[in-house]
Amino acid sequence: MTIALETQEKAKEIILEGLRAQSHGSVRFCDIHATVRLNAIDEEFLDMVVIYEGAREELNIHQLIALHGEVKPQLMAAGVLQIPSVSYTDQASYDQMLSELAEARPWRRQD
Repeated sequence: MTIALETQEKAKEIILEGLRAQSHGSVRFCDIHATVRLNAIDEEFLDMVVIYEGAREELNIHQLIALHGEVKPQLMAAGVLQIPSVSYTDQASYDQMLSELAEARPWRRQD
């Protein structure tokens, strides 16, 4: 059974809300890119990339780790049965990655 888009969106909302409630200096959390993946025993989980603006040094690693425990009950109530894998990337790196992916597409439109 696939993780529904509605469940993915709710999980993104829960995690963003939790991150924004924490103190990370001038870092601003912009969005989350979520992908459904399979783990080693073919269970689906969400692989999430949090996109932020600001200095990476201002991210409080202890608070980022603690977030999982804080939002777990909300995620489970929303139908997310496996704790998502969460990574962090700055907006510029994310934009660069998207640009490179777009250029690598074989069906890219040639003008």
